[in-house]
Amino acid sequence: MQRSFENGNYNMFLIGGSGYPLEPWLMTPLPNQPEGGPKFRYNEVLCKARNPVERLFGVLKGTWRWLSQQRTLLYDPGYTGKVVKACTVLHNLRLDDQTYDPETEFLEPRTKSSNVNQDAPSSTAKRVQDRLIANYFTLIKR
Repeated sequence: MQRSFENGNYNMFLIGGSGYPLEPWLMTPLPNQPEGGPKFRYNEVLCKARNPVERLFGVLKGTWRWLSQQRTLLYDPGYTGKVVKACTVLHNLRLDDQTYDPETEFLEPRTKSSNVNQDAPSSTAKRVQDRLIANYFTLIKR
């Protein structure tokens, strides 16, 4: 994503939790926003988009416990992506077979993660986030 952004693609973003640093290509939530404002709406949309992915990761880690053993990449990112993809395919095959209910059997309890990164975001990342919020989450009164 960083390379894509640096090559001029400014309309595509990764989304991450508050433990990740804000980057021009990685949008993260804003803490403690008042309900109803543009930044609150931005946070809502961001969290709704992240939720299915986080739930899938919970299911995968519950099914294949070795995925969550050390919480670090043991292999290079390309190979790790292939492993996760293979686990996802196997998960989908199990869903097709309907042998279990992933909602109740394998989801790990959610714990509130602390904000790992205490560094201030780059000015470019902040401008990108502000522009995104202004363009898509500010209500226009007519």
